[in-house]
Amino acid sequence: MFLSQLLINLRHRQARRDLSDRYELHRTLLCAFPEDMPAGERVLYRVEQTRRQPYVTVLVQSQTLPDWDQAERLGAPRYLCKPPEVRDVEPRVSKGLRLPFRLQANPTVKRGGKRHAIYADDELARWLQRKGEAHGFAIDPLNIRSANLGKQHGKKRAQTWHLVQFDGALEVTEPVSFAAGLRNGIGSAKAFGCGLLSVPYLA
Repeated sequence: MFLSQLLINLRHRQARRDLSDRYELHRTLLCAFPEDMPAGERVLYRVEQTRRQPYVTVLVQSQTLPDWDQAERLGAPRYLCKPPEVRDVEPRVSKGLRLPFRLQANPTVKRGGKRHAIYADDELARWLQRKGEAHGFAIDPLNIRSANLGKQHGKKRAQTWHLVQFDGALEVTEPVSFAAGLRNGIGSAKAFGCGLLSVPYLA
């Protein structure tokens, strides 16, 4: 897999527009990849804002090597604070391995035929436990921190979703399922910056 780090300049007008509309940001990032990517390829990303910094960090994970020079908007003067950094990473995990992690997700529950955002801490912990069971890892709910990052928008499609960041430690229970979860992401709204599960890469 490939992990890219982009430092997007908050003082650049077009960059601010992209960051305010996840649909546009997703389109910009996909310009670095070929249209005919392998079947099942999933480009995941996460936006992380650092206080007192003039930039926002965007992490991008992919199976295909990105060509950031092809993303015309990223090549605009001062859109990025520095050239993209790209690493070739591959996790080597085993059952019982404990790892710190970070996940920004869109936790929802289905009630009355509709999806509803989850806000309560205990419900968030249960949601993450269910996702862990499906993706080969276990968590201790007492050692998980969750932060409400608020609503995010995809203006052109008039979409909104609720973003929650989870930080803590996990234990690998099923290495094959866990590796698939790393590659494919966790939960919904992956095209809008949700689902990237970050752990230290033990290559």
